[in-house]
Amino acid sequence: MKKIYLFLPLFAAQLMFAQNSQQYYSGIFLDKDKKPKAFIKVFNKNTGIYEETDEEGFAIIQAQKYDTLVWNNGKNIQVVYGVQELKYILENRIPKKSVSAIRSKDYDSLIVKPRSDEYSISKPDYYLSKNSDSYFVKIRKLKQKNGDTLKIKKQEQNKLIINGSFNTSFEVRNRNAIPQTQNRYVQGRSQSGNLIWRGPETNEIFSYGPDISTLAYNFQPYDYDINGQLVPLLSGMPSAKPYNNSLFSTTVGFHNQLQINAFIKSEDYNEKVRFSMDFGQHKNQTYFISQYDINNTFKAKVNANVLKFKVQALFDFDETKATNTNRIALFNRAYQESLLTPISFSNNQGSFLANGQQRTYSQLGDNPEFLFVQNNKYNFLSNQRKYSFNLSRRWDDFTFEINQSYENIFFRNIDIYKSSTNGFPNGLINERQQNNGLYNASILVGYTLDPNDFTHVFRFNSIFNDRQTDISHHLQNLKYNYQRTSQDYIFNYDLQYNDSGFVAGLNLGNSFYISNTSKNNKYWLPKASAFIDFKDVFAWSGTNLKILGAYTQMSSEPDITRSFSSYATTLVTAQNSFQYLPLQEAESFKNLSTIDFAESKVGFSFNYRQKVSFGVDYFQKKIINDIFPVFDNSKISLKNLADHTYKGLELNASYRNLRIGQNFMFSNKASFYKYRDVVDKVVSGYNNLALSGFQDVYKTLSEDQVLGAVVGNYYETNNAGQTIIDDFGFPVASNSKKIIADPTPDFVMKFTHTFNYKMFTLDVNWEWKKGGQLWNGTQAVLDYYGRSKTSGDDRNLKNYVFSGVHANGNVNQIPVDFYDPNLSVFENRWTRYGFTGVAESYVQNADYVRINSVSLGAKFDVGNFRRSLGVSLFVNNIMLWQANSGADPSQNFYDLDSGRGLDFFNLPSYKSFGCMVSFQF
Repeated sequence: MKKIYLFLPLFAAQLMFAQNSQQYYSGIFLDKDKKPKAFIKVFNKNTGIYEETDEEGFAIIQAQKYDTLVWNNGKNIQVVYGVQELKYILENRIPKKSVSAIRSKDYDSLIVKPRSDEYSISKPDYYLSKNSDSYFVKIRKLKQKNGDTLKIKKQEQNKLIINGSFNTSFEVRNRNAIPQTQNRYVQGRSQSGNLIWRGPETNEIFSYGPDISTLAYNFQPYDYDINGQLVPLLSGMPSAKPYNNSLFSTTVGFHNQLQINAFIKSEDYNEKVRFSMDFGQHKNQTYFISQYDINNTFKAKVNANVLKFKVQALFDFDETKATNTNRIALFNRAYQESLLTPISFSNNQGSFLANGQQRTYSQLGDNPEFLFVQNNKYNFLSNQRKYSFNLSRRWDDFTFEINQSYENIFFRNIDIYKSSTNGFPNGLINERQQNNGLYNASILVGYTLDPNDFTHVFRFNSIFNDRQTDISHHLQNLKYNYQRTSQDYIFNYDLQYNDSGFVAGLNLGNSFYISNTSKNNKYWLPKASAFIDFKDVFAWSGTNLKILGAYTQMSSEPDITRSFSSYATTLVTAQNSFQYLPLQEAESFKNLSTIDFAESKVGFSFNYRQKVSFGVDYFQKKIINDIFPVFDNSKISLKNLADHTYKGLELNASYRNLRIGQNFMFSNKASFYKYRDVVDKVVSGYNNLALSGFQDVYKTLSEDQVLGAVVGNYYETNNAGQTIIDDFGFPVASNSKKIIADPTPDFVMKFTHTFNYKMFTLDVNWEWKKGGQLWNGTQAVLDYYGRSKTSGDDRNLKNYVFSGVHANGNVNQIPVDFYDPNLSVFENRWTRYGFTGVAESYVQNADYVRINSVSLGAKFDVGNFRRSLGVSLFVNNIMLWQANSGADPSQNFYDLDSGRGLDFFNLPSYKSFGCMVSFQF
């Protein structure tokens, strides 16, 4: 390398001739690739002189301000703005060093007077005490190394901090919409052209009797009514009044939770140890006054830093006790009977007759109060204990983490039907117990490379799961034992490039899935995703546009803790639903192929200064070899039956903190969701399989149809689509079935509005579901029994002509009476088609608009605690508009996830009001 001192003689001569007025420019000159260029000539166009750069691209050239320098044959041009005298340039180029004194022990011994150390431990006459020095308390340990050398360990000054919170709330509940029933016609039917009342002793099930205003109670002793029997109204007698058999009440529940945190912080405010406890108790009161559950929780958690490791330990206890659950559809059954009970019978007058049998309006029905009578305080118990341990550490770019957890969950259901219950004359009791043991272990190893603007992250994750489940039904001494050991090995590579203008990322990976219950293991489950995040797009400061795409393959199996016993509903008809009793579980989870998923997703999001955001995602998931239950030799078996494709579109938009006045801000968020799940292929012999529901109306697995489309009977039509009318003037019901309803909505939109004013916050959440259909079996059965408002309003309709044609093609002109007393009760408009009528005629739209929640909260200063007291008032489901008649269309058949689209005495949803108070300390 050419050294700068080679130029010193020339510069010294110039200085000696007092060229003080001459100025120079110095610098490093770059080539076209912006790299330092050696041995290039730099010209001063104003003076014509030039200099050559050294090996580092450095040169000094005589110049004045605003001279123009050129190099690389004129391709590079620079105007000079700063010049200096030559001596300053040279001085700055030469490193400056100061001369250090040379010292030794011999030299120090000659010039330094020895000092006496009064605290030296070599002098036994002296000792150390806490008064020796003001900083003595900061010494944790003294240790003599050799001679007079001591090793001192510092005493850290730690702080113990305790804080926490207490939350309490209460909630007042009431039921939401239920079907409308008629309040005029009593238990009975037509006989010899007259409408007569038929009492409970006749086991009459219909409410096609006379108007209650034409009857009176005789106040004579009668086992079924304290007011006596009904007789025709005579002069001077008060007319009978309808009884109210509503099963619902306004109830109150509560929730209390106490959280305590204790943690130790060092002088530099780093947290060393944290211990937290959480206590909770919750009473969930249903709208049935006698039905509730109590939940008790306790959590303890420890976080600590030990020898540069982060350690976390957790214990979680959760216990729930309930009077009853809805496992056997007990609540649906009680609700059904409350609606079907005639207005001339009171369930509230007692559940038992003098002979100890059930007091009910008919032996073919039940008294809801009787169904809820129980000897045990709690017929349901769940007990959950979870232990987990986490250990992690980071070494520069290397990370390591290990997690272990064990969870034990015990469930006990006691399902009871007392003697004289409809369908169980001798009574029934079954105790179902389930014990789950779930062990999980995970090891995560990661390595990060961060050269320049690129970040590379390599990760390997190994997951081990061991799950054991034991289920027993004591009634039939049935026992089921399931065990699964599965392993997941996941390899991931993340690449991220971060530039001032955008950020780009790429993720590549593959995973293995190995299981002892699967017929096949998976060793090729790739995934890939990428995104580009542009900053300050359109030259708008604070904006960013993110574009993303992803493709993922996965494999899984049905959870062995999941019960498939509810599939027993498909063995009974709707009319025999009282015989439903889920006593069987799946025989085995073994020898099944894995359920494979191939999911792709593309989308983008736009954000402006964290205030305005908009995003769009399109997704498609292909599910291959999906598993469904079937009855095989009267036992529940699981089989790989179908492929189906789930795809949809999701849009999200929001605006945050729009200031519309002093101390007043407004935020909005909206989402749009649209999806469809279509069956691509069904294994031969299982097309049109019932997935849930009853034998006569059910959700089906059918090729080229929506998964879970509703199947039922329908009115016969000709090729022109005209309804065929029979010889009696009524439409003809088909003996076969077809798809009659699609539960899939056209779209779902959700909205959130937040208003902030000083310490007050108002939140409003509502949603709109457009489209989708359901079968309203509740309405069909109420019509059949004569309990619906429709059957009450229209039963006197006469000479009605149904639109349609006869089998011979002639237009129907036969007038009919909806309820002719001269005919059998089974020949009227609503009973002639059977218990569930014509299923197609009870398909209704499932649109709704619902205000999910409204809450008003405030935080107050209390003494030295800032914002420590919070009060919130809330209402849930306060407003519901629905297109169908009856219960909330979002409620599911028998509370089953697979039951959406079927309404058979679905329980109404709640609307609730409450208050929550929280205090932080």
